[in-house]
Amino acid sequence: MSRSGRITRDAIASLRANRARAMLMMLGPAAGVAMLSAVIVAADGARHQVMSLVAKHGLDMLMVRAGGEVQVFAPRADRGLSVLFAEDALAVESEIPGISMVSPVQNQRGIEVVARDRSVVTRAFGVDSDWMTIRRWGITEGEFISDADVAGANRVVLLGAKVARDLFPEGDALGQTVRVNNDPYTVKGLFIEMGASAGGDDWDDRIVMPYTTTTRRLLNRPSLEQVVIRVSDASRMPETAERVRALLRVRHQIATGEADDFFVREPEDVEGAAMETSGTLWRLLLVVSLVAVLVGGLATANLMLAGVSQRTREIGVRRAAGARAADISRQFIVESLLVTSIGGLVGLAAGIAVALALSSSGIAPARLSWVPFAAALAACVAIGVVAGLTPARRAASLDPATAVRSPA
Repeated sequence: MSRSGRITRDAIASLRANRARAMLMMLGPAAGVAMLSAVIVAADGARHQVMSLVAKHGLDMLMVRAGGEVQVFAPRADRGLSVLFAEDALAVESEIPGISMVSPVQNQRGIEVVARDRSVVTRAFGVDSDWMTIRRWGITEGEFISDADVAGANRVVLLGAKVARDLFPEGDALGQTVRVNNDPYTVKGLFIEMGASAGGDDWDDRIVMPYTTTTRRLLNRPSLEQVVIRVSDASRMPETAERVRALLRVRHQIATGEADDFFVREPEDVEGAAMETSGTLWRLLLVVSLVAVLVGGLATANLMLAGVSQRTREIGVRRAAGARAADISRQFIVESLLVTSIGGLVGLAAGIAVALALSSSGIAPARLSWVPFAAALAACVAIGVVAGLTPARRAASLDPATAVRSPA
């Protein structure tokens, strides 16, 4: 058997002979790696979820919002700024090349919708006939707003999935009459399940109707909260966004040096803000996990150092039998690597299980990839080498004659 083989055999034999100490040495790396792998799996899941939500916004969609402050996501309260109008949307569509669709958007929270003996308070949107295509929504029943609905300011409404479930649990909503702020509207369609936006709004908790209807009937005001725009060539998004800004500055008579009274949101704005929002928490958790890994390594190192003192006579006998100082040092490092590797594998399995359990309970998303496995391997090797190095040097530096005379 090669020298390396004998060293590995002796290391395994030593760990078996001291199972209790080996188990204690595994606990630190196992706990640290469990936390690290759980955070990585959950963070990867959160990142994937954010990117999926960003994709819902459309990578070829620009959104102009009323108000000069940079608000990437929809505000929790409507701003009510009278700076955007349907004429702005028409000008963008007709005067800027590379734009395929435009829809004015009005919205208002706190709208009561009543059907029979049930009622909900939700958010109402007034949009154009192109809005659903721009926003990539879908319908399960019925049809979307038509140009005729917009032209006639018809009292028709489409229900989000949650609103439809709450008002019509039996599923017979299509064609029914509902009262929106006490006025009758006909349910023309039902949206598919859309989930939450990247900003956290529930896209299923809303109703949609022609913007002319909200302008003249429901809200009785001409100003818009948004204008959504589909760009023909997504690669020219920055150039198109700048043209929109320039046109609106001219239309709003904003002088050079003055701040915009609107904000043009590009897809990367959504992605950047969403990733920053989720990334801050995960960076904190990652730091905590790395600290836990470090603490686990220190605990293992301390136990290894204590083991050197307890095994002084064993080390002396091995040196007297011909083992070199380098052999003793390598054996301790191998023992440390074995302990941390096994503990790391246990911790990896536990961390992934915890992350998946949190995901299944809806607390945090999870997504498996090679990253936690690579991170666990790297952490185990690092812990094993660092934790075993000092004890290995101390064991190798023991004087064989003194060590042999040490009490067992």
